Amino acid sequence: MKTTRTRSPGRFLAPAVWTALVLSVTAAVWAPSDTDPGLSPWSLTVSDFAALDRGGPIETTMAVLGIASLALLVVARARLASVRGLPSVLLAVWGVGLVVAAVVPTDPLVAHVGGPALVHRYASIAAFVALPAAGLLLARRFEADDHARGTARWLRALACAALAGAVLMAYSAGPGGRELIGLVERLLLGCEVVLLGLLGRHVHRCPT
Repeated sequence: MKTTRTRSPGRFLAPAVWTALVLSVTAAVWAPSDTDPGLSPWSLTVSDFAALDRGGPIETTMAVLGIASLALLVVARARLASVRGLPSVLLAVWGVGLVVAAVVPTDPLVAHVGGPALVHRYASIAAFVALPAAGLLLARRFEADDHARGTARWLRALACAALAGAVLMAYSAGPGGRELIGLVERLLLGCEVVLLGLLGRHVHRCPT
């Protein structure tokens, strides 16, 4: 008898997540110079540049990354029991936070912060903190699996680096007078993007 092999939609997981990661990094690096070459990406945040170019590549890729993250969460929950529970909630906060921050704009380089800008700000903060927190929880759970201990070590290292970046960014946004806030944010995003890619790679390798 000839059997038919069914293919899971999860086979598209890795290409979708990695494409979203590459697009988000490219947008964060390229879009600032395209928006206004006279503005420094080291002293302005990604959101600042997005506000100056509504509907541009930064907001688009931010939304794509959020949606890809939520798709990763759905597949991860189906394949890994260790992802369920609080890590799932935190990963959902990350994905939804990115989508909300992409849809609701901040105010472009003004002192007064309006209601939509506050929504954008708190959605971004929630996302930035939720992903490394999820990484730390998953690292602790993955350590119980011999095949996932290498992934656990990298998740912990990246999560700690991202949380340190979040603290530095909070300081820069307050007492630091926004000194090098754009650089700190991009380093923070870099750690979180690599963390997400590592998690996606691990989930993709797990049996269906």
